[in-house]
This record gives sequence, structure tokens and C-alpha cells, in this order.
Amino acid sequence: MRAASVVSEAWRDLLTGTARAATLALVLVLGVGSLAVLDARAMVGVLRDAEEFRAAGAATWVLDDLDNVDGSRCAALDGVGGMRAGALRQGGPLRALAMPSSQLTVWEATPGLLGAALGRDVTTATGVWLSEDLASALGARPGSVLATTAGETPVAGVYAWPDDGRARTLGYSVVVPVAPTGRFSACWASTWPPDRDTAGLLYSTTGAKVGAQATFGQLNGRLGAELDAPALLEARLTRWAPAAATLLGLVVGWAGVRMRRLHVASALHARVPRPHLAWQHLLEAGAWVCAAVLVAAAATGWAAAAGNPEPPTTVWLTALRTVGAGAGAALLGTLAGVLGTRERHLFRYFKDR
Repeated sequence: MRAASVVSEAWRDLLTGTARAATLALVLVLGVGSLAVLDARAMVGVLRDAEEFRAAGAATWVLDDLDNVDGSRCAALDGVGGMRAGALRQGGPLRALAMPSSQLTVWEATPGLLGAALGRDVTTATGVWLSEDLASALGARPGSVLATTAGETPVAGVYAWPDDGRARTLGYSVVVPVAPTGRFSACWASTWPPDRDTAGLLYSTTGAKVGAQATFGQLNGRLGAELDAPALLEARLTRWAPAAATLLGLVVGWAGVRMRRLHVASALHARVPRPHLAWQHLLEAGAWVCAAVLVAAAATGWAAAAGNPEPPTTVWLTALRTVGAGAGAALLGTLAGVLGTRERHLFRYFKDR
């Protein structure tokens, strides 16, 4: 048989349905695609837990030591080992003209403070920062002007401070960015991944002596002290999905040929070379495998992107290993099925059909 004859025979089998391409593609999509989607969702679940951990302030550590924190030392920690750090102290009394009967809670913070607490950069705009609740009560928004008893000041930004278990320090407050000079009451630092040892550098901000009233702990301890996202990803149950997809692909490919064993044995009996038969069936399998891969890859892409707080590319590519393993195994299973079919079993295949 010439190459053109092999290709034309494969094409005819696909067109007439002899190759059972649609059925085999559907089985491969449902099996391998489901494994890939489950693996993607498992990874997204870990990333969402990690994002919740960070957003809740569980990765932020606070050293409270009244008027014993050196602002410049605390600010110097910002950027060390990937930390965001900043110092905080109580500000002077302030009243908004829109709420003259209520004294506002004012905090003075070095530029890295909101970076440590919220991942926000307080140096991008001039003015004060308001919690969402206070901004709503005052009718203020970023870019507006806050009229107070001390004069008018622009509102640089608004930050969320939900009641999710975190310390209520910055809730319903005004945060005023200040230079990191003088003494402060607290130093905050955010580390990712969470690292208590690195956060322990906060003790260096108090000099040689830590006050007796000093406390050190998480901004929000509701979610636990640690969340090792890389370890959770490594230990996920679906990490075995590529192995399972390989086994499934081998079975599907082998079964696709096994259902046509009489056809293969007859061709061998008619002196069709086995290599030509192998190429024919691999071409047929390649068609339904490619169709299954396209559908499974699209489904996996959706699973990797839905609800993912991070760019989905890494999750998608990782989950695609399952699709690739299943696809490659299906081709190997097809080849094994052709090589395992014997001409001498022709009459037994005929009787068993």
C-alpha cells in the first residue's frame, strides 16, 4: 500500500463511521476532560483560599509597643524579603464639618502601612485615606475634598476594612500619610507566603528594649497562623490526574481497535502490511483525539479562569498536562491494539463478533 492509499482508507473509515470517531472522542472528552477540569478547579480552590487569607489580613503581623517603635526602622523593613511594612500612631483630634458632633479617629501612618495592611500604595496620591464606612457617612470619594475643623484636605483614596475577624484598628478611621520620623505605637508587616520568622524582624524596630506592654500577633487570626499554598497545591488529590488520564487514554485507544479486531485481522489475512494498518489507525485516532483535545482544552481553560484571583495561564497549562497525557496514551493504546491483533485469530474473532 502506498501512503496515499493509507490516508484515503483512513479518510473513508472516518466518513462512514467505521472508525467510531465521534463515540471515542466523546468518551475521551468525558473521561480525560473531566479529570483536567477537576484538577484545574482544585488548584483554583487553593489560590482562592490563599487570596482570602491575604485579603483578610491573616498574612499581616502587628507589633504593638506604645510609643516605642522607631518609624524609620519600621519603614526600612518595607521591601525586605518581599515584606510590606509601615508604622502607625494615633493622630490628633479632628472633626469633619459634615459631622461636627463626632470626633474622627485619626491614624498617622508611614507610606508602607496601607501596603502592609491592604496592598495599597499611599504614595500615589496626595491627601488622606478614609475607610469605606466613614467615606460613605461623609459622602466622600477619591479625589474629593474633606472639609474639617483643621481645614480642607483632599481624599487620596478609600479602603475596605470589613468586619471579618481582623482587628478594628483602621475601621471607621482617617489615615494620614506621614514621614517615617519619630516614635510610633505599632509596626505592621505583611509577608507572603506567611512567614512568622521574617515577621519577627518587627522586633528590631523597638531598639534594644521591648516594652513590657508589647504584643505581637496576626492582624486577623481567624483563618489560622499559616497557609502554605505551594504545599497545598503539591498535596492536592487531583495531582494524580495525569496518571489516571494516561490509563484511561490507553484503555480508550486499545478498545477503539479491539472493537474492530475482525476488520484488522481480515486486512492482515489479505496481506496488508501491519505497519500500514498501524499508520491507518493512528491517522483515524489522531482525528478523534484532536477533536477531544480541543473540547477538553476549552473546558479546562474555563475551569482555570472561573473565580481565579490569579492569571489563569499557569493553572490552565498545568491542567493541560492531564489532557496531553490522555491524548498521547490514546494514540499508544491504538498502536498497541493494532500490534496485539493476530491474523491467526481471524475465525475466533468472527465467531465472537
